[in-house]
Amino acid sequence: MTEQFRKTRLSNGLRVVSEKMEGVRSVSIGVWIASGSRHESRRLNGISHLLEHMLFKGTRSLTAYDIAVSLERFGGHLNAFTEREFTCVYAVVLDDNLDDAVRVIADVVQHPLFESRDLENEKRIVAEEIK
Repeated sequence: MTEQFRKTRLSNGLRVVSEKMEGVRSVSIGVWIASGSRHESRRLNGISHLLEHMLFKGTRSLTAYDIAVSLERFGGHLNAFTEREFTCVYAVVLDDNLDDAVRVIADVVQHPLFESRDLENEKRIVAEEIK
């Protein structure tokens, strides 16, 4: 298997790192946001993780259910994680479904609703996960 890495900077400043693996039809795509626990004050500890959770609660065009089944309906996977340096939203799909993965990730990252009714529930969930 030959590996071909390429780093590209788009005109909007977005950095794209890609790797082509011959004979592999799956695609992994992610958006890394420079916000993690390292960037939080003691008073705001856990806020990056909370925001990660809130990304999946709905957008202007997708409900939480729509987001949950958006890629799973054809065998794909959508998830996120928060660590010390970054928060990442990522998907794994077949190459035929790359456009769908890009559309969903872009929507949840750019247009989350952050509804107050979801916020209290997610605060409790994140607090439990931190424990």
